[in-house]
Amino acid sequence: MTNHSYNIHTAKQEGALASWRDGSTKQAILNFVQQVSAQDSPTYVPPAERIAAFDNDGTLWCEKPSYVQEIFVIKYFHEQAELHPELREVQPFKAFVENDRAYFQALSIQEVDKLILQAVSDMPQDEYVQKVRSFFQESLHPHYQRPFTEMAYAPMIELMAYLRQHEFQIYLVTGGETDFVRQVAEKMYEVPHSHVIGSSVMVKLETHHDQPRLIRQKSMLEPLNEGPGKVINMHVHIGQAPILAVGNSNGDLDMLLYTEHQARPNLPLLIHHDDSEREFAYDHGAERALQAATMHDWNIISMKNDFNHIFSEIPAEAACGTYK
Repeated sequence: MTNHSYNIHTAKQEGALASWRDGSTKQAILNFVQQVSAQDSPTYVPPAERIAAFDNDGTLWCEKPSYVQEIFVIKYFHEQAELHPELREVQPFKAFVENDRAYFQALSIQEVDKLILQAVSDMPQDEYVQKVRSFFQESLHPHYQRPFTEMAYAPMIELMAYLRQHEFQIYLVTGGETDFVRQVAEKMYEVPHSHVIGSSVMVKLETHHDQPRLIRQKSMLEPLNEGPGKVINMHVHIGQAPILAVGNSNGDLDMLLYTEHQARPNLPLLIHHDDSEREFAYDHGAERALQAATMHDWNIISMKNDFNHIFSEIPAEAACGTYK
């Protein structure tokens, strides 16, 4: 994290990041934003270079007890088994119907990727978009029993709004499938389609009766948008490193290191899921990121200590617990 000695009184402005608790993390964010946006600051960064990159799963919305897109895929296989009963005795449909965890635990990463592709490919792009929109209209989070579009972390939404007020450009840099996330990015985060960078299914342009149509293929564009792939894809889509980046897992570590190692002022932030009462508490999948954050003296956002509340108007009785 870049160390700045320049002190700006407006960094302590009342009302900024109101859903964040006062503390070193909130103050570090306020100071950094003021230092890069005040024109008389020695660490001023022009608006064109004020790029902020946010991971999505576990950073902007709840990723437990399952990734949202994982729930979408499960629903797809159940629907196919209902439409075609003969598939109930065929794998992987049989495993989905019977909730056979042993079957899924035995799959390799490559086999899991093939399952996801089976659910999100080999159909016209507009048909897939409609399936995703229907999923978000009809499905509820399995624990909180509220729409997935209401499962964004309120303090993070507030942070994005604060950055926009200071002329930051916001990008979603997610391991999730690009077109899946695009269907909710604008509604939930005010992020346009063009600012969503994710793992992408390959598409093919076909023409029928002089009508062009995009058809999703059963393969992914390389690299997948996870780990080093996030850095490569940001370079391809943005052309420069972000000066502020937020993640929560090992898959975000390369993005945070990419943010830190540059000449411009920078602020890598790592969310720690440590609130078993209001959300979930878990370190699994974030061990290396947490170790690196401590080693590099990054600001670690404690959901328990830094957030006044997790979600907007969520019932107090909907407590989660430790996730293993």
